[in-house]
Amino acid sequence: MNKPIYEKNMSALRQKYPVWAEQLEHIKRKKRNFNVIAEQSLMGDTILKVDDNGRVLYLNGKYAPSAVVERWLWQQGKIEEYTPVVIIGVSNGCHIRRIMEAVPKTSNILIYEPSFELFRRAIEEVDLSFLFQLDVPVGIIVEGMNEVEAEAYFHLMISYDNMTFLKCYTSGNYSSLFREQVEGFVKKLKAYIERLSVTWNTLVRYTDVKAKNTFHNLPYLYEGYSIDALHGILPEDIPVIVVSAGPSLNKNIMDLKKAVGRACIIATDTAMKPLLNAGITPNLFVIIDGLKPGVLFEHKDLSKVPMVTMTGVSIEPMKCHCGKKFFYNSNSPLEQKILTDLSEKEKKNRILPALVTGGSVANSAYSLGVYMGAKTIILIGQDLAMTGNKTHADGTFQDKMDEIDLHNGGYFEVDAVGGGKIWTRDDFDRYRKWFEECATEWKHITMVDATEGGALIRGSKVMTLKKAIQKYCKRDFNVKWHIDHCKKLFTGENRQVALTYFIGSEKKLAEIKKKAKEGLRNYERLEKVLQKPSVTDSELQKLLKKIKKTNNYMERDYMAETVMDSLSGIEYTLRPSIYKVHEDRASELLDVAEQGKVMLYGIAVGADEITQLAKETIIRYAEEHPLKQKEERHGSK
Repeated sequence: MNKPIYEKNMSALRQKYPVWAEQLEHIKRKKRNFNVIAEQSLMGDTILKVDDNGRVLYLNGKYAPSAVVERWLWQQGKIEEYTPVVIIGVSNGCHIRRIMEAVPKTSNILIYEPSFELFRRAIEEVDLSFLFQLDVPVGIIVEGMNEVEAEAYFHLMISYDNMTFLKCYTSGNYSSLFREQVEGFVKKLKAYIERLSVTWNTLVRYTDVKAKNTFHNLPYLYEGYSIDALHGILPEDIPVIVVSAGPSLNKNIMDLKKAVGRACIIATDTAMKPLLNAGITPNLFVIIDGLKPGVLFEHKDLSKVPMVTMTGVSIEPMKCHCGKKFFYNSNSPLEQKILTDLSEKEKKNRILPALVTGGSVANSAYSLGVYMGAKTIILIGQDLAMTGNKTHADGTFQDKMDEIDLHNGGYFEVDAVGGGKIWTRDDFDRYRKWFEECATEWKHITMVDATEGGALIRGSKVMTLKKAIQKYCKRDFNVKWHIDHCKKLFTGENRQVALTYFIGSEKKLAEIKKKAKEGLRNYERLEKVLQKPSVTDSELQKLLKKIKKTNNYMERDYMAETVMDSLSGIEYTLRPSIYKVHEDRASELLDVAEQGKVMLYGIAVGADEITQLAKETIIRYAEEHPLKQKEERHGSK
C-alpha cells in the first residue's frame, strides 16, 4: 500500500462520500481469485495489473497508458457540448483525468467500477482524490457499494437531447476480467436509452392522434364526470379486484362471480369482452390508450359499465360506449383552460385529478382502486408474461389468441409464480416492476396476486382467486349505487363555460395563426439583418425583443400550446440541435432563426388543420345544442 496516496484519497473521500470511506475501512476483504499488483510503467505512471490465476492482465496498458486514452480521444473526433461520457473501469485513473481535461466542461461523466476489491486497491495505490472534489460533476458507481443508483445516474445525466452524443470508454481488460458485471451494466445502459427512444417515438406517434382525439372527446367531457366524484367512496374493508386480460384470465374468470356485490370490480379495457361474455358486469373499466382498436369494445352490454377515461383516448371506444364516463387528467391545455375557468366560476377546484401509472392500463386501474379508498387490491389476469406463449386471454383481440414465437428475440426469462421461470418482454417487465414499487411505497395497501400464473410480483401476496375472495370479500356493498349518484362535472348555468370555449375556438385559432405569421416575418428580418456587413446593437435588440414576445405568447397561450402539442414530431427533429456549438454570435442567431421559422411555420399550418378539426367536432357540437345552451344560461332544467 502507498500510505500517503491512500490517506490523500481517503481524506477526499470522507468529504464527498463518507459512507464509502467507512465501508472501505471496515468491510473485510473478500476472497477473490485474482491479485491486484501496482508497478511503474516505462513512462513513470503507476499502473495496475491483475494476476488472475497465473494469467497477468494489465489494466489500461503496460507501457504507456496515456497513449491508450489519447488514441481513444482521437477516434472520437469532436466531442460536443453536453456529451455524456461513460467510463468503465477506474484502473489507475489517468484515463479519467485525461478525458475530464479533453471533453467540454458541460459534459456529464459517469464512471462504473465493476469490482469493489479493485476499487479498494486503486484507492491504496493511485491518486484518485481529484474524483472526490466536491465541485467535480462526476458520477461514480461501484459494484458492491452503490450499483442500485445506476438508473438514477442515467436519468440525471442522459436525456433524449444528448443521448446520440454518448461516448463510452472501457478500460483495458475489464471486459475479460469482469465480463458478467460489465455486460450487465451495458445492458442496463442500453435499456435506458431504448426506453428514451421508445418514449419519444411514442410521443411522436401520438402527436396528431392526441389532438384529433381531444377535440372529438371534449363533448363527452362536457356531458361527463370527474374521477374526483369517485374519491374515497369505498370503505376500507371493501376490496378492489383489478381484472386484466393476461392469458391466465381464462383459468379463473368464472370464480369472479362470487365477488360480485362484495368488491369493486375494475376491468382493464381489453378484459371487457371476456368478462361480459362470462356474464360478469364490472363496476368500472379503464382505458388509457390513444390508439386502442374499436373491435375490443364491440359488445351489446358495454354501455352498462361506466368508463374511466380521458380526452386523449381513442375515438372508437368513446363512440361505442354510450354510458357514464368518468374523466381523469389528460394534460390537454384546452381542457385545462376550460376547467380552470370552471374552477373560478364555482370557487372550487375542478381540475381533473391525474391517475398515477406505470404505463399500462392495469397500473392505472390499480391507482384508481387506491384513489377510491380500497386498502386491499386483488389482481387477476395480470400475467405480465407469455403464459402458454400468448400475450392475452382468449376472447380479447381474437376468439383464440395466436401463440408467440419466443425465439425471435425480445423475450427473456423472469421468476414465475409458483417457482421456476417464465418468458416475458420489456414492456410487461416494466409494468411488473411498477407493481413491485407500489408494494414497497404503498405499504398501507395489501396487494394480492390471484392471477394463478405469470410473472412473480415481489411484495404481493400470492393466492388463488377463490381463496382471495373468501378472505377479503366478506360483506355486501353496493358500489353501483354510489357510482349512480355521482354528480356531473358541468352542471346548471356553468355548462356555458365549456360551450363558450367550443364556439370561440375558431376565432382563437385564427389569432394563433396571425401571431405565428408575425413571428415568421420577424425571423426573416433577423436573417436579413445578420447578413449585412454591419448591424447596430439597437437594431438587433429591437428584433430580438419582438421575437421573444412571440415566443412567450406561444409558450403561455392555451390554444398555442394545443397547436404545438400536435407538432411534437417537429420538435423531435429539432431538439438535439440545441447543443450545437457555434463559432460566433451571428451564426448562432442564424441557426436560431432557421429553427424558429420551421416551428412557427408548423404552428401556422397546424392552426389551420386544427381549425378544421374544431369545426367538425366541438364547434359543431355547440351549434347543435343551442336550446340546451340557452336553457342552461337561464338555469332551466
